[in-house]
Amino acid sequence: GACDGRWGRLYDTRICRRRDGLGQMRLYLQVMWKFLGQRSFPLSASRYDEQLGAVAELVSEWGCADQIRREIPACKKNPILDTTGAHAVMIALDVQDAMMDEFL
Repeated sequence: GACDGRWGRLYDTRICRRRDGLGQMRLYLQVMWKFLGQRSFPLSASRYDEQLGAVAELVSEWGCADQIRREIPACKKNPILDTTGAHAVMIALDVQDAMMDEFL
């Protein structure tokens, strides 16, 4: 996948909805700081595959798969957990407003 190719680990991914810097509601792909194989990772391998599949299906349905394939390798940030806290990589998805309204 794109995450293990970029960061060398199978990170958990999520879709989240939040306001951007301009106050507009946006959808983001979050690459979480937890990864498959980490002792504290809460998902089994099969549950991880299900979660990743669900996220990939939404990203594809919204027409953002190519965007994600471009942006993950180009991303300068890393998902980490350090002394300042947990930091997911947030990638704003180019989704139409009508599709965003469906995702609650």
